[in-house]
Amino acid sequence: MKRFVTGVAALAGAGALLLGGALPSHAATQSVAASNSATVTYKLRYFNHSSEGYHASAVLPATWKAVQLSIWHARFDDSAHNRMIRINTAYNPNLGTITALNQKIKSLKNTRGLHIVGTSTVTMKSTTGQGPLRASTVVYTYRSGSTTRWVATRYVGWSGRNAADVEFSTAGSPKDSKLLGTTLNKATVSLTLAG
Repeated sequence: MKRFVTGVAALAGAGALLLGGALPSHAATQSVAASNSATVTYKLRYFNHSSEGYHASAVLPATWKAVQLSIWHARFDDSAHNRMIRINTAYNPNLGTITALNQKIKSLKNTRGLHIVGTSTVTMKSTTGQGPLRASTVVYTYRSGSTTRWVATRYVGWSGRNAADVEFSTAGSPKDSKLLGTTLNKATVSLTLAG
C-alpha cells in the first residue's frame, strides 16, 4: 500500500526529514553527530569537473570520498559506514518535480521489503541565490541482503520552477536517517552551478 503524505510535519513525524525552512549559510565547516561515528564535519566541496573546471559546489560531508559519475553527476561515499549522497545536476527539466517523484515511486514497485515512509513537496530557500527551491521528496526503506536501507530521493526545481532540474539521493542505515536528512538538506540549499 502506498502512503502519500504531504507537508513537513508528516515527514518529520515519520522520523524522516525536516524539509522546510532555510538553513544558514555554510561557508565555514560545521559538525553534526552521527549515530555510528563521532561526528560528520561539513564544508563547501566542488565537484562535476571537466577541462573547463568545476561545474558545481555544495556543502557536503568533508571526508566522504567524491566519485565523479559524469560531468553533471557525482556521488560522495562514506564507505566505512555504508552511506552516501548522489547529486545529478542535470536531471530532467522537462519533468515536474511531482511527476519525477511519482516515476521514482513507480520504479520501486518490485523492490524487496519496500516501505514508503512518506512524500512531500515544499519550498526551500537557497543560501546561494538560486531563488526559491521547489523540492519533492520521497523517503523509503527496503531490504538489501539481511539489512534494511534508508533512502531519501529529492527532485528540485530552481527559482521556484516546477521542473526536476536536480536529483539528490542519500542512503544509509535507518539509524543514520537524521544525519542523512541533514546532509540532504545542507546539499539542497547550498548547491550552486557554474555558468
